[in-house]
Amino acid sequence: MVQPQAVLDVFLRYEQNVLLVDKKNLYKTVEAAVENNCLTLLIFSCLATVRNKEELVLDFFQTLFFDGGHKKRLSHAATRAFQLVQEVENLGLSVKVVPILVDTEPIRTWGWTISQEEVTLACELMIEEANDSGLLPKNWQPILLSDLEALCTGNCTFSNCLDWANGAGKHTIAIQEQERHLAKFADRYEFPLGLRKTATRQVAAYALEGAILEELFPDALLLQSEWPWAEKDKLYQWFRKKPLQIVHPFQK
Repeated sequence: MVQPQAVLDVFLRYEQNVLLVDKKNLYKTVEAAVENNCLTLLIFSCLATVRNKEELVLDFFQTLFFDGGHKKRLSHAATRAFQLVQEVENLGLSVKVVPILVDTEPIRTWGWTISQEEVTLACELMIEEANDSGLLPKNWQPILLSDLEALCTGNCTFSNCLDWANGAGKHTIAIQEQERHLAKFADRYEFPLGLRKTATRQVAAYALEGAILEELFPDALLLQSEWPWAEKDKLYQWFRKKPLQIVHPFQK
């Protein structure tokens, strides 16, 4: 019999900032996984772009979570994730890992002018090549955010989230934080809408992602792959009924 505490101990050993972890609710998430004989882990991997162009780097393993600086070399974070998953499986608990490519981000958030269909097709081909590469374990099942969004039956849409983000409220602090964060990447990414509008749309997009994950993966655990952790963690929670449980196993 798998002991939830033993699984929890694995995550806490990998955790880079234990102060950000809700241990009580994390235990409940692990306990539910043990009861269901499977733990679902979610990871977002940001799309890579050609510098100063509205153009994607068409390689799954050059998306930001997986990119190790060489086509055949995985990042330290990806290698560490493989190890973490293996340690959990060694305890007797099955693990399903869902890397998510946010194919909607270039158009919806950054304001690129190419078509959504073009971006989605490119990302579909990237996932197909990744699945055929032999570099991903069989229990790693990449998916596009647009595919997850299509499965949702709730009323939360990007349009609704954007209306909320453009209004007044506590979330305006999050928008300011994201604007400062995006400014650090202004020499690498194209933001045709400007930093403020992009930050507003980004906060709306994260809020929608949080709602999507709650509907489709209610007992999943997010492996946070973006920084700054405290700011990014909060962005998923705005429209959720139950907080998304998040751990931070990857070094900055």
